Amino acid sequence: MGKWMSLLVLMLGSAQAADLAVYDEALRNGFQDFSYGGGSTFGSTDQAHSGSVSIRFIGGGGIDAFNAVSFFTDPDLMTTTYPIVRFWVHGGATGGQQLYFFLQHNNSIVAQAEVDAYITDGSIAAGTWREVVIPLNSGALNYSGAFDRFDIQSDSETAQAAVYIDDVMLSESSAPPVDSIFRNGFESVGLPPASNGLVQDRDVSVLGMTSDRFTWRDGTNQPRVAVLAHNTGQTGPGGTRGGELREYRYQVGGSPRIVTASGSAASGFGYVVSHRSEGTTGIGTDDSPLGHGFTGTSERVWQGRHHAIFRFAQSYPRWATTTAAPPNVRYDVPVTVEWIFSTGRDNPLWAVSWDLSAVPVGAVDADSRAPYGELLFDGSATEGAHSVIAGIGWGDRYKFATTTSPATYSSSWTWNTPNTIPYVKLWTTGVDATIGTVQTQTIVQQDAGGYFGTARWNTTSAAGNACTTPASLLPCDYNWPYQSINYSFASVSTPTNNTRLAWGTNFGFLGQNSYYTHGSAYWGGPLPNTTDSGWPRKSYSTYVVLGTHSTDPVGAQVAQVETVQSLNLTAATGSVATSGPAGVNRPDNITYAPAGYDPVYGALTFNAVGNALDANIAVGSGSLKKPVIVVRNISGGEYPTLRFNNVAQVLDVDYFPSLRVATSELWITLNRDLTGATNRLEIVP
Repeated sequence: MGKWMSLLVLMLGSAQAADLAVYDEALRNGFQDFSYGGGSTFGSTDQAHSGSVSIRFIGGGGIDAFNAVSFFTDPDLMTTTYPIVRFWVHGGATGGQQLYFFLQHNNSIVAQAEVDAYITDGSIAAGTWREVVIPLNSGALNYSGAFDRFDIQSDSETAQAAVYIDDVMLSESSAPPVDSIFRNGFESVGLPPASNGLVQDRDVSVLGMTSDRFTWRDGTNQPRVAVLAHNTGQTGPGGTRGGELREYRYQVGGSPRIVTASGSAASGFGYVVSHRSEGTTGIGTDDSPLGHGFTGTSERVWQGRHHAIFRFAQSYPRWATTTAAPPNVRYDVPVTVEWIFSTGRDNPLWAVSWDLSAVPVGAVDADSRAPYGELLFDGSATEGAHSVIAGIGWGDRYKFATTTSPATYSSSWTWNTPNTIPYVKLWTTGVDATIGTVQTQTIVQQDAGGYFGTARWNTTSAAGNACTTPASLLPCDYNWPYQSINYSFASVSTPTNNTRLAWGTNFGFLGQNSYYTHGSAYWGGPLPNTTDSGWPRKSYSTYVVLGTHSTDPVGAQVAQVETVQSLNLTAATGSVATSGPAGVNRPDNITYAPAGYDPVYGALTFNAVGNALDANIAVGSGSLKKPVIVVRNISGGEYPTLRFNNVAQVLDVDYFPSLRVATSELWITLNRDLTGATNRLEIVP
């Protein structure tokens, strides 16, 4: 620590290397104004960081959504010469403006990032200047090579107040500024943050709501961004109180696709909804309110070098049945939702626990439709502009998919391919996009799906209408095993561009000591009656998947959970974990199946001895892609050495680790795919 800190102080105290001015009072060194979309005024006298003028920029709204201040130079520059972009921003009278940075070469975007992540104190402030320091060859941009242009773009589809930009320059100094180094603290003595590490920007304003923003590198080393709106008392567009995913970004063809909340009353994603078996009878109010209509608490459970856990908690009303004693009583049920982000992984993990332990057993008879919500998953700015939904798919004991486009109640379909991993998805083809959720366990391990449509399992639409009233090829709206757009069609033959996606279970999943699982004869299904318990607690986890439909990321995630079921974990030093918490924020444990697989966090789990582990991951079928591994009983603040098949691995290159000191755990995303019987993993203290 001492040597590294001394070096850091020496670097910070040294004179900066020469800078190349881009704008100070005027454009410098041959740079040209390539700004687009209007709203930029070079030479404004309203504010100035040094001298007497700056660049005044009004973003979004009536000017042009996502307009930008842009600087172009010829000939090319290299990141080896100028690896840092620096400038100053002033928030005018309001502050909180949202900006996005793009680096370009030959009219192609080569790197990009949210600007807030690089602002001193994390956001644009009203009435004051703050410095922005953006490293081009590390962090979220992580680009090495030539560039000839960079843009500072408005990152809002609605109008933003004027922001001021001044003293724009390129720096030869590669020494990271203090604010970047210490933004999230150190995990390990003497070890600076990873250049490709997960970044959590706290208390940023996005789409009109105070949020935490997570930026990480996915399985192809491309940046992804997820924005979670706090649920601690604010009110956002459409009346939402937060506790949900409001924005998500991923790369398509080298450019970001920006997925935002739809703006409707149901906009946002990842909140809870539950329906009472008897509807509103006897209670005189909505029996299934949207969970984002209630406030609660937001908690940063943990942020590591490459992994993070964020938690929402709230109370959600459930009513007793009309036959309970006493009947129709309202119970405020504690609900915990966690989001987990991991470097090297495309899809965030969403986990929920319902705690009905204070509710009399059997009093409540309800389902669970979480995660629930609406996102404009094709990247449209408004729901009206969203592509028509081309197809619907889900998996319970069989895989269902519409086979004609666009999706309507008159669409042909198949429901005859056996399936083990529950999932649901929508897709568009006007824009190549999809959204879906995939459970971390098999349907036998964790019941999912519900209602009365399973009589059509192992058939296709060629066998005739699945609904009689109204007559339609698709199952009746109340018989879809997972809620999505089934209540959004204006008629049997009319498509929709509504993007609602939810989960589904049978009634009794919440509240009953024993209920009949999906497909049981009780529900008109072909299976013998099988029961499960919905009391005193109920938990499950799903992956939230967004991507291009043509690459079928939902199917790929299903295949990964299938591959997990084939694993055989062993350990020569240390041991394979055989049990752990039954869900997020739960006191009770479950037995892992297969041994070592934690379905709550989708992680392979081992126990170290003396900070050492010698384990093997045998893959019975398929390829296990970039697995998340959790090693318990790791003490101290230093990262141990990791070897794979007897070869030492390079930190932040071959594996992406995070020390969770409070729980004595080492989290790892292994940056490789595993196949076959021999995949030896060693941790050496």
